[in-house]
Amino acid sequence: MRVTTVLLAALLGLTAACGDGPREDAGEVADNRSGAVDGKDSIDSGPAETLGEKQDDVAEDMNRAKEAKADALEDAAEERREAADQQADALENQAEQTRGK
Repeated sequence: MRVTTVLLAALLGLTAACGDGPREDAGEVADNRSGAVDGKDSIDSGPAETLGEKQDDVAEDMNRAKEAKADALEDAAEERREAADQQADALENQAEQTRGK
């Protein structure tokens, strides 16, 4: 489960690094339509594109935080599961000793 989460996070990270996010793309279109930049192929960013990029960054950071929290919860669950297994084993050993085995 943990390996799958790590691989998914890595894949999302690579995907995000490969291009603009949806809000940045929408901002670029808005800037082009409003005339805030010289043209569709302009390398300059207009205000809407810049804002969209920041919003995409925040959304990406929030997703990373959610994944980190989920990973921590999974780790805590695994630790509790192991502790419960050890406690159950100890009780079973105690029961065997009581029976004289």
